[in-house]
Amino acid sequence: MKPFHLFIFSLLIYVTTYAQVDTLYVNDTHNLALIFPEPIARAVTGHPNYSFDYDTTAPGRLGLLQGHRGMDSNLLVLTDDGLAYSFALAYRKKLQEGHRFVKVGESIGTIAPEKPMDSLVQNPVPSLGSDTLKYQKASMYFLEKAQTVLRSKRKDGIILRLRDVAYYGRETYLVLEIENRSAIDFELDFVQLFKAHGNPRKKSSYQKLPLEPVYKHRMPTIVKIGQKQRFVYVVPKFTLGDREKLLVELREKHGSRRVTM
Repeated sequence: MKPFHLFIFSLLIYVTTYAQVDTLYVNDTHNLALIFPEPIARAVTGHPNYSFDYDTTAPGRLGLLQGHRGMDSNLLVLTDDGLAYSFALAYRKKLQEGHRFVKVGESIGTIAPEKPMDSLVQNPVPSLGSDTLKYQKASMYFLEKAQTVLRSKRKDGIILRLRDVAYYGRETYLVLEIENRSAIDFELDFVQLFKAHGNPRKKSSYQKLPLEPVYKHRMPTIVKIGQKQRFVYVVPKFTLGDREKLLVELREKHGSRRVTM
């Protein structure tokens, strides 16, 4: 673990254990806008149930906070002037405020007033690598917590299950499972997601818009007889309208088996 990330981790533990901090209440349908006195340099939440988005290319004072139902957590924000801000996080179905101007007096201290924030980070990870690491960690978390079955479809001895749909940051994480109860191995050709609108029986009004993945975690190439394979499919965040449905298509590579859920 790099020194900066180790410091952040240690500081999160400290403020969670000892510091008296304000609680921010958030949910997954509204953004809570936080406006800081100085541009945001770094920010991290203690649990993937919560996301804090801010501009990393042109640092600004605005950050957008969202959260999902589950355990409480915390948020640590470092600004360009070296001040650190910490808040407790909790989920609430209804929010009492949509924005908040954070004051300098709310900081928990200064970590490096004599140096710009960029000097604290040596050999920063490229943005692509950071995104990949974020997708991997979140996928592992959602993969482990998915215990229920939201939908399932069985055809030709192949069962396709949707176990969880979770929003984190700007992405949607779908936990899928393939079980092979047929007499032959199932070699996977592809899994594709669509937003479907209209009635498939009325081709003139029916539309399928593909949801292209940004990351796939533990995507299987083959599911052997009697086995189950669970994986995570990550796509840009989306919502479904009143007449829209999520469509998942699974197709065999060397064969004619196909499952549509």
